[in-house]
Amino acid sequence: MTPDLPPPLAERLPALRAAAHGEPLGLYLHIPFCLDRCTYCSFATTRDRDLQPATIRRLTAQVRAWGEALERPAVDTLYLGGGTPSLLSPGELAALTAALRDAFDLSPLVEATFEANPGTVDLGWLQGARDLGWDRVSLGVQALDDALLARLGRIHGAAQALEALGLAEQVGFRRRSADLMVGIPGQSLSKVIEDARALAATGIDHLSIYLLDLDKACPLRAEIDAGRLALPSEDEVADVFEALQAELPPLGLVPYEISNYARPGGESIHNTRYWERRPYLGLGPSAASQMGAFRWTETSVIPAWTQGRGRLDFQELGAAEALAEIPLLGLRLHRGVDWGALRQKAGDLNLRPLADGWEARLRALAMEGLTVWEGDRVRLSPRGMLMSNGILEMFV
Repeated sequence: MTPDLPPPLAERLPALRAAAHGEPLGLYLHIPFCLDRCTYCSFATTRDRDLQPATIRRLTAQVRAWGEALERPAVDTLYLGGGTPSLLSPGELAALTAALRDAFDLSPLVEATFEANPGTVDLGWLQGARDLGWDRVSLGVQALDDALLARLGRIHGAAQALEALGLAEQVGFRRRSADLMVGIPGQSLSKVIEDARALAATGIDHLSIYLLDLDKACPLRAEIDAGRLALPSEDEVADVFEALQAELPPLGLVPYEISNYARPGGESIHNTRYWERRPYLGLGPSAASQMGAFRWTETSVIPAWTQGRGRLDFQELGAAEALAEIPLLGLRLHRGVDWGALRQKAGDLNLRPLADGWEARLRALAMEGLTVWEGDRVRLSPRGMLMSNGILEMFV
C-alpha cells in the first residue's frame, strides 16, 4: 500500500492512476489559516497558527505521496486556496512549491493561482511568490466600503485592498482577480456598482461576484436571526446581479460563468475545470478530489487531518449521477452545454430516456425565455442565469 493513502483510495489506485494519466490534472492545496475569522465564514479554517508547521509538513508529505502513487502525473493548473495562503512564510511557500515540482510533472502548467487577503501581503512576499512561478493572484476584496468590511469581519480596509492589487501588478502579476460580495446587510445596489467599477479600473482581468451565503452557523447568521441585521431581499439581490450583467461588459469584464467575469483570456482555467468535470486532486483539510468515477473529500477537522486521522468521505458515482453533472455544472457556463455530445454519451450508457426528459424540460424553458438553443448547444439566458438555482435542480 502506498504511504499516506487511505484504504478506499489505495484499493482503487490502478483506476486513479489511469484517470490521472488520461489528461493533465488540476491540483488544489488548502491552507486553512487565518488571522481572524470572518463573520460569515463556515469554511475549514483556524486562527491557531501553532498548527501551521505541522500542517505544512503533512501537506508536503501528501504532495510527495500522491506524486509517487500516481507516478508523477502531469498537472496543468495549480490553486493554493484557503483560509489565507498568503500567511505562509516565504520559506514555507518555497518549500511547498519545490515539493510540487518534484512530485508532479509541471511542464504543461498554464496557470498557478494563490488566494490572498489584502491585509496580509506586502511587496516582498508578492515578489517572492512571483519569482517562484506563481502567476495569478486572487484577492479577497469583498467590498470597498470600510463599514461593510468591518461587518464582515475582514482585517483590511478599502484602501488596503486597492493597494494590494497595485502591489501585485507592480511585481509582475499580469493576472489578477478580485472577489466582490453581494447581499451584505446594509449594502446598496449603487455601492456594488461603484465598487465593481473601481475594481475594473485597476486593470484586473477577472472579477468573481459572490452571493453572501449564510446557510451554516456563523456569527453574522446569529446577528440576522436575532433581528439586529437584515439581509437584502431576493429581488434586491437579483437587481444587483442583473445590473452587473449590464455594467461590467462595457468595462471589459465579460461574464463567462454565472458568478464570474473576465477580460478575454482572463478566465480562471483551474475553476473552469470543475464546471467541465475535468479531473482534479485536492490536498489539505476539507479538500475535494475527483478522478474518473471517484470523488472524495478529506476531513475538515484540522488537528485530526494534521495527524493523519479523520474520516474520508468517499463516493463512487454511478453512470446516471455522472451524466447529470454534465448539465448541472456545464449550464453555469455562458457557453452552455453541447447537448448533442451529451445525448450521444447518454445513448452509450443506455440512459437516453433520462437525457430526453431533461431536453424536453430545457426546450420548454426556452419558451419562457430562460434557455437558449443554438443548434444542439443549450445555454441559460441572462434571465435564466438569475433563476439558475431552480432550473438546475432538475439534475440533482
